[in-house]
Amino acid sequence: DDPDGAPAAEAAPAPAIAQYLVPDFMAARAGQLIMGERKLDNVIVGATRQQDQWQANIDARQVSGHVMWSEPRAGAGKLTARLATLIIPESAEAEVKELLEGENAAQTIPALDIMAERFELFNRPLGRLELLAYNPVGAIPAGGREWRIARLALTNPDGELRGTGKWQLKDGQSNTSLNFTLDILDAGRLLDRFGFVDTLRKGKGKLSGDIAWRGLPYSLDIPSLSGQIQMSVESGQFLKQDPGAARLLGVLSLQALPRLLKLDFHDVFSEGLAFDGISASAAIHRGVLKTENLKMHGVAATVLMDGSADIANETTDLHVVVIPEFNLGTGPLVYALAVNPVVGIGSFLAQLFLRAPVMKALTYRMRVTGPWKAPVITKLDNAKLAPAPAAATN
Repeated sequence: DDPDGAPAAEAAPAPAIAQYLVPDFMAARAGQLIMGERKLDNVIVGATRQQDQWQANIDARQVSGHVMWSEPRAGAGKLTARLATLIIPESAEAEVKELLEGENAAQTIPALDIMAERFELFNRPLGRLELLAYNPVGAIPAGGREWRIARLALTNPDGELRGTGKWQLKDGQSNTSLNFTLDILDAGRLLDRFGFVDTLRKGKGKLSGDIAWRGLPYSLDIPSLSGQIQMSVESGQFLKQDPGAARLLGVLSLQALPRLLKLDFHDVFSEGLAFDGISASAAIHRGVLKTENLKMHGVAATVLMDGSADIANETTDLHVVVIPEFNLGTGPLVYALAVNPVVGIGSFLAQLFLRAPVMKALTYRMRVTGPWKAPVITKLDNAKLAPAPAAATN
């Protein structure tokens, strides 16, 4: 204290000694290494630091390659990685969710520029990954977060996914949107990668859409899923095996129809329904998919569908038409109508029956309702169909 009784001024706090101990070089080898609450196994790592930037070469079971971290001057910093391997195990799902949505989650997400030649997410081998994403400054109100995906690409021998999107967290609610195109090289093997084994054989085409859901980017929430999708696939075959989790494809493959309707479709369905092409566009609202123009055409039969499928509750309400091929010379007409994207089922049948009346007795119509596991199939009467107007023949 001052001799005159005045209190002494508080001394300025000493600078933290840690700021003088930041290393410029680090090397480690360990059976297990924990970095930022993330566990790596069988690790060899060497890292150097220059000013605000760290660079590291790392070789571990979960990740191997070159990584660069730029400290944030504004925003949340940037992570750049060129990797041979990136594996995010299923056991890490809770950690990822806590990182993004938990009480102690960072207020901003770093920019990412990642390329990984072998990417595996939750035990799914997805192929080559390219991810370019950033956290825009000032894009949303305080207390919220937004992470924009400028480029997403997943490439493997069975297909290539390309997309852009964003993830938002506002008022405790997480939302994801994605605009995507999936070029399909082998639909059957691509479904195998996602756990739907022995559902489809081959198939090549495209699936595209603009969709959104509540939740994180890696976790598709079916009850909130909404948007639009378009599909076109050629040269494939539904397999006879029970499709397991892909029960909707089991409905589409029509394997139950001959048994339930006691119809003679043996030649059409004996080895699973083969198709030359499938096309459809659909709207999705809160997990319910609706289509007016799903069409499958092949050598053995043409199949048309419209109606809805509740993906979340695994129920369906579909109007289905099966036109077997009987070598009556009507194949070209059926094919021409089937590949026309603007012709709905009602118009299709009206024009077909007007041009080839014999097909009215050879065409099967039915309604498929109820759960995917045990659909209820009701045969419909073609005699009640309204005749086509004369203009429909043009």
